[in-house]
Amino acid sequence: MKVLFDHQTFTGAAYGGIPRYFYELMNVFVKRSDIEFELSLKFSNSEYLRHASYIEPIRYEQFAQNLRVNQLVSQLNRAYSALRLCSSRYDIFHPTFYHPYFLRHIGRKPLVLTFHDALSEKYGERFPVFGANLTEAKRKLLQRADAIISVSEASKRDILTYFDIHPDKIKVIHLGNYLFESVPKEGQKIALPARYVLFVGKRDNYKNFEQFWKAMTPILQADKDLRLVCAGGGSFTKEEYDWFQKAYLAERVVHQPILDDGTLVQLYAGAQVFVFPSLMEGFGLPILEAMSSGCPVAATAGTSFDEIALDAAVYFEAEQTESIKTAIESVIYDPARQATLRELGRARLPFFSSAKTAAQTLDVYKALVTA
Repeated sequence: MKVLFDHQTFTGAAYGGIPRYFYELMNVFVKRSDIEFELSLKFSNSEYLRHASYIEPIRYEQFAQNLRVNQLVSQLNRAYSALRLCSSRYDIFHPTFYHPYFLRHIGRKPLVLTFHDALSEKYGERFPVFGANLTEAKRKLLQRADAIISVSEASKRDILTYFDIHPDKIKVIHLGNYLFESVPKEGQKIALPARYVLFVGKRDNYKNFEQFWKAMTPILQADKDLRLVCAGGGSFTKEEYDWFQKAYLAERVVHQPILDDGTLVQLYAGAQVFVFPSLMEGFGLPILEAMSSGCPVAATAGTSFDEIALDAAVYFEAEQTESIKTAIESVIYDPARQATLRELGRARLPFFSSAKTAAQTLDVYKALVTA
């Protein structure tokens, strides 16, 4: 059995949850004898693929910020994927995102679609950056798909809420604990404050950083030894820096680039608490990352987060400043609670692995080939 993955999620950003999901799937599959796969891709700056054994894409880092170059690269990758699709030398097609370009090329070939989240459906009007046409693209692909993989029960509920899809078509397969399974580089040590609250990743739109900052402001003002460390997500914007300045806290907020998995391990391991205030996520890999590094977690209630962490996290209402503040304080000033959350987090880790994710995904493929 041969599976064809396409270029979509690997064409743009160097990092991200979706490309890592597919990268880890392929990393498991390449070691198995009961499946073959191909990644139809020619150009990519993906850091995940930099040392992959199964592909060596042409890199273009020096032009990564050039819009026209990125548009050209996307068109070239799409054309190459279309050629591979037309070859019919595969048994199952598993696209890596929602662009429907391939529908006219796959004929009757089985199509597996991974559904990550309903951000465009739930928050599309509030955050137009998600794209007005994404919902319709999802609808077409969900209807055409022979099997749908949902990364959480929460995402499955969203599929059933926003799309007319039979639930039997959907298989929930959780993601793996990729940071826990990787071997972090022992290289560069990073300088970190003695006591800090940790925020990881992008800070715009549904990531809800502004509400989180409003909750952190009085905590930092009252606790002169505490710092806020924001990891990754790019440098602070002028607007963000103005917030920090207005609160007289600019020197208490630190931005730390994420150099590699080793950087993340150090960041999580040293934090008083990792706070995940996102309005929603399809899965929420940072929760597993934090728990695997022994870091207490405070996260948004009512999303996929409580499905992952269960009782191994403190929960808050993401759009209520006081709720976020109370949750953070309940962890950072209670060493016994921190210890309990670490223990409960470790107990959750065995339920998530890349091998388990890949094995369950392979079962979906096999069911379609033998049907």
